[in-house]
Amino acid sequence: MKDSKEEKVWSKGFTTIVAAHSMNAVGNYMLMPIIPLFLVSLGAVESQVGIISTSVSISAILTRFLISAVVEKLGKKRIIIVGLLISTTMMVLYSLVESLGVVTLLRVIQGMGGGMVSTIAATMAADMLPDSRRGQGVGYFSMGVVAAMTIAPAIALFVRERSGFPQVFLVAACFNLTSALLVFFLIEEPRIPKTQPREHGGEKGKSFEWRNMFDRKLVVSSVIVMLFGICRCVDLNYIAIFAEERKMKYLSFYFMIQTVTMFCIRLVVGRFADKKGRNWVLIPGGIATLAYLFTMIFAYSDAIMLFGSFLSGLGIGVLAPNLQVWMLNTVAPEKRNAANSSFYGSMDIGNAVGASLMGFMAQHFGFTIMFVVGAGVALLHTVGYIAFGREEKARI
Repeated sequence: MKDSKEEKVWSKGFTTIVAAHSMNAVGNYMLMPIIPLFLVSLGAVESQVGIISTSVSISAILTRFLISAVVEKLGKKRIIIVGLLISTTMMVLYSLVESLGVVTLLRVIQGMGGGMVSTIAATMAADMLPDSRRGQGVGYFSMGVVAAMTIAPAIALFVRERSGFPQVFLVAACFNLTSALLVFFLIEEPRIPKTQPREHGGEKGKSFEWRNMFDRKLVVSSVIVMLFGICRCVDLNYIAIFAEERKMKYLSFYFMIQTVTMFCIRLVVGRFADKKGRNWVLIPGGIATLAYLFTMIFAYSDAIMLFGSFLSGLGIGVLAPNLQVWMLNTVAPEKRNAANSSFYGSMDIGNAVGASLMGFMAQHFGFTIMFVVGAGVALLHTVGYIAFGREEKARI
């Protein structure tokens, strides 16, 4: 009976953090299509929108690593609630201001709140999962984000069309506030046993610990995740422009196929990886991503583009949660927050580098060369994992 309980995935705490994180994701993804439109309505040009987006990413990255240094002192539950309240407050304030400068400041502050929430929520979820089923659980946790990516933009555009920008921000704030209430009332602070003694010279009551910001064991995995982030930025930033240039008619089906594939593959791949080892999924996932980018080189018809979306969904659906679990399993339990900070930070850095690199390639050499470069990065990612990052415990 005890073993059965220990192997349980859907505990009260895990179910609640999945629900809370999914609500927060809906609020955040509601802003994705709306904020650029809102900034333009305030007089911003495309380059300013890009600079503001980069500023938000930088504030989130810095916050993730700084939070890792104080998480033991402040506690995960307290930090995630503060992050949610910061994001909620910023969303409400968007509806009250009409100054581009003020909105920019609010976005940067919201980036800080988002950095707290995404990192701590993922760590709390990992803390609540049994070791033998962590991959399966993280896959379930990430499916809430996939669902949010699908429904949130539609909700936002529907509300904006009928009521305007302020109402979109208030609805998004309601989702975030609901998330904060779920965490406050239904989640207890996870208790994680220490597996490593404090380094000599450390003080028991020290509030800021540099050793928690990063772990040297994560260097290789961080680089590999960053390469994945560069590949991921291709369809995040340029698929719509690519489809328009090549006169594709079924772009909406591209995202539908990709999302459904991501959702379905995550239902099964985590459990398989927990049993067989992560090599069995991370290597094929890298190959699927490489195949996607290679296929898009020849995508001059909707059929080929939609086949590429299927391969993209396979690659992303396999790699995103399992790269995260791989990093979590690399470190001691008390360093999971540093692992999540490294995962999300590496993804953000990869997205930022990739956006600039791929944008340069597309502008000066065309989309074909952009996908060739992307395929090269995917090959480097896969070979790098096989050569330097293979999970030792994987039974392959």
